[in-house]
Amino acid sequence: MDQKQIFKEKVLSYFQGNLTVDEEAELLTWIKEDSKSRDFFLKVKKELNPDEIHHELLADSYSELRNKLFISEQFRASRLGKTRKLYVQVSKIAALLLLAVVLGFSFSWLMTSHQQKDVVWFETNAPRGEKTRLTLPDGSQVWLNSESTLLFANNFLDGNREVKLTGEAYFEVEKMHGLPFVVKTPSYDVRVLGTKFNVMAYKDFDRTVTSLIEGHVQIKKGQQIVDLKPGQMLTYQNKQFLVKQTNTTRSRSWKDDKFDFDHVTFKELVTRLERWYDVDIKMDDPSLNDIIFSGVFKNEETIWQVLNSIQMTLPIKYYRSGFREFVIERK
Repeated sequence: MDQKQIFKEKVLSYFQGNLTVDEEAELLTWIKEDSKSRDFFLKVKKELNPDEIHHELLADSYSELRNKLFISEQFRASRLGKTRKLYVQVSKIAALLLLAVVLGFSFSWLMTSHQQKDVVWFETNAPRGEKTRLTLPDGSQVWLNSESTLLFANNFLDGNREVKLTGEAYFEVEKMHGLPFVVKTPSYDVRVLGTKFNVMAYKDFDRTVTSLIEGHVQIKKGQQIVDLKPGQMLTYQNKQFLVKQTNTTRSRSWKDDKFDFDHVTFKELVTRLERWYDVDIKMDDPSLNDIIFSGVFKNEETIWQVLNSIQMTLPIKYYRSGFREFVIERK
């Protein structure tokens, strides 16, 4: 049996759930380290016979694998490089439309008229259970966490380097002399000159958090302005700002497929697991919500492995109640 056939058999076994933990780890490493193997994996996945593998199981397995590897069938760095060159060759609006097609993102149009000139807002979403990476027209890099949305306008390079964020994103912003970069969240604006930082602004959490890894940012809410230095984290909660020194790299660990929790409520932990693994988790005891949890998981671990680990350290147990549905109860 040649190498390709062996690889194909492993891929089929993966989707059928027949690989051991070691075999699955070997497959993931193979796909991660070799672009040809990744492309061949995607080719095999497209050729799978739905009669042989249940459709829901296939979608479920692939969603989890894609989350583990942070890959997309439409997105490749090389294609991104080609796309960025097109901004020089065609009009800005045409280039943005082409970017939408090449990257395969889900964009929506929000039209606003300003003195006979239309401003088009483009929206990209990271679905539940997945993460998304994109390059903005100025070259800035953005990683979107699960269930997050980012909007930017077609006049982005005409003095309007402004994005709107709901959810969580990690930014690496390109410096442009005299043109600040602004991230607008429901709670406040983050003004940037060129830096690396993480913003968490999920609507269902009771706070908005900005962590500065490198550079300088200003947080602005109305007339109130707070300057952040590298290594500082700002939390806006109960209409108040709190700034403290912290391990800010923890805030971006999700980008590198690692979940690093530091004194979060169990309610928040469960919500994040639902987003990352695209599952529904019900807690039958409301008192579990306020348990404080700290711990680190790698995204290579399955939802089963994560829940098994949690129930070893907390007074909880779980069981599966349906397709991608779990119930957690107190021991």
